[in-house]
Amino acid sequence: MFNKVKARWPEEAGYRQILKVAFPLILSSGSISILLFVDRMLLSWASTDYIAAVLPAGILNWALLCPFFGTAMYTSTFVAQYTGAKRNERVGASVWQGFYICLIGAVVMPLLALFSDQIFAFIGHAPRIQELESSYFKILNFCAIFFLANTVFSCFYSGRGKAWTIVWVNITLTILNTVFDYALIFGKWGFPEMGIVGAGYATMASSAIIFVIYAFLLLSPSNEKAYATRSSWKLDIDLCKRIIRYGLPSGIHFFLDVIGITTFMLLIGRIGILEAAANNITHQIHLLGLLPLVGLGIANSILVGQYQGAGRSELAEKTTYSALHLAVFYNAAVSISYLLIPYLFIFPFFLGREETPPVELIQLVKDLLKFVAVFTLFESFVILSSGTLKGSGDTTFVMKALAFTSILLVIIPTIVVIEILHYPVYYAWGILTVNLIVLSYVFFSRFRSGRWKENRIIE
Repeated sequence: MFNKVKARWPEEAGYRQILKVAFPLILSSGSISILLFVDRMLLSWASTDYIAAVLPAGILNWALLCPFFGTAMYTSTFVAQYTGAKRNERVGASVWQGFYICLIGAVVMPLLALFSDQIFAFIGHAPRIQELESSYFKILNFCAIFFLANTVFSCFYSGRGKAWTIVWVNITLTILNTVFDYALIFGKWGFPEMGIVGAGYATMASSAIIFVIYAFLLLSPSNEKAYATRSSWKLDIDLCKRIIRYGLPSGIHFFLDVIGITTFMLLIGRIGILEAAANNITHQIHLLGLLPLVGLGIANSILVGQYQGAGRSELAEKTTYSALHLAVFYNAAVSISYLLIPYLFIFPFFLGREETPPVELIQLVKDLLKFVAVFTLFESFVILSSGTLKGSGDTTFVMKALAFTSILLVIIPTIVVIEILHYPVYYAWGILTVNLIVLSYVFFSRFRSGRWKENRIIE
């Protein structure tokens, strides 16, 4: 086995090549994971109510943002395929069209914020939690323009496999957000104590600064010379249509995936504040381990897009297998950590609190991490197989598969076990585990079929 690994390491589409692209993206995703972890950790120090409210509001905002985010994010696939086809003059145009598309979401999201009180009243959490959720949700929705634009600008670098710029930008974002969080949540350095609202304003301020940094980098003279990042600003209807044609199913895929999880989180919040807090802490710990894998998945999609653009589908397939080998090894290590040292992930959420956290809360988080340890083993197949399908343009299949699984395997069963049968929270997490096992089989089977190799998205 060691000889096989050694032989595959230097090969084209082998481990070294995928890690060369993935390493900065893993650092980038890891920095975002740390940002979210610290954000939630600081809120948990301030109040259990905050940690119970922040995830439902945040994940609902993310679910509504997903159709726009997924469509805009698909800009990276066009950048990758134009790069693979040696058509650099179309790279800048792709980024501009992605930016114009994301402006739709920048208008729609603030309009949805107008109904936040009614939305959370309908969900039916405790009145105090509803108030906190609504306040945080409104601020995040007004941040949409910065988040979506920064996503598109990052595609200029990720699509070309030049991700170190994204690393430094995201590290800057993490530092800024942490400093603003500390100042605004707890009222430090002359700022008023604002709690969960302060966390929302911290996100807005740090995202706005990153928007300015990205715009400055993208429009530099060197990028204009190589990729026409200034001169290709005009609306290209044909290119816009193609980005929407392939990107919108990807956006709907994100939406369907997240709406299932969102429904799951909101329903668990109806059980009680203790269950909501435990659920949210567990989910945040899961994200801490998941986002580096997401970085590997993005790297895989980029290389698949480049090989597809160059007409070398056999190397796109080999890249995916190389990424899968690395991902399975990583996920196994993460799963073992959740089982053997759960307190290492749990204690930071209570480190800054004077009162001792409830024993029931600690035990519940520890038990839920056992479910995470199981389904983490299957997430590599879901992320990497679906990433290959999207990177080649097979986005409609991904969308249809997630429409089926989100509704039939997550939303409906969760409603039944919580609202009708009133079962404990463990049954709901069992539903998530079954869903991920099924998805891993569906996407990996589609990848193995090879139908995606025939797709082409660029002219």
